[in-house]
Amino acid sequence: MAEPEDALLLARFQGGDDGALDALLARHEAGLFQFLVGMLRDHHLAEDVLQETFVRALERLDGVDGDHLRGWLYTVAYHQALLARRKQKARPAIALAVSAEPAEARSGPSEVAAQRDDARRVGRLLDRLPPAQQEVIRQRVYEGKRFREIAAALGCPLNTALARMHEGLKRLRLMWETDHV
Repeated sequence: MAEPEDALLLARFQGGDDGALDALLARHEAGLFQFLVGMLRDHHLAEDVLQETFVRALERLDGVDGDHLRGWLYTVAYHQALLARRKQKARPAIALAVSAEPAEARSGPSEVAAQRDDARRVGRLLDRLPPAQQEVIRQRVYEGKRFREIAAALGCPLNTALARMHEGLKRLRLMWETDHV
């Protein structure tokens, strides 16, 4: 029996079938990774960009034509690779600028207080998410782990970790805009 087309898998995912997302991403993961390695010439960076590609893709998957999903994913990967290259080139200049200026000179007391208030608010909102989403966000944002490491630590597929991150961030954004905790 032939594998389902991307459009069918996308429709099943949009209908609530998380297994369809796993199948879609698994189908395109190896090709995208090889494409990114060829572009970036760095396996570790290509892995990071692949993860970022999947995160960005999940954010915009609702507006994608399933018949053109493969090409669209490669376009997202290409743009993420370009962003990663730009960030790499900018890092040395940013590091020098930041290290030459004391922290107090970069932010005034009111900005520091506002950042602390925002961080506390995010923490309270994060506590209201389902535990699975909380854990993925905590490990990615606060511990800086890669999605593959998070998936291994949680004993779930990579695509599940990515989907939990996507849904958790979407909920956080909505709560941030509507709740004034």
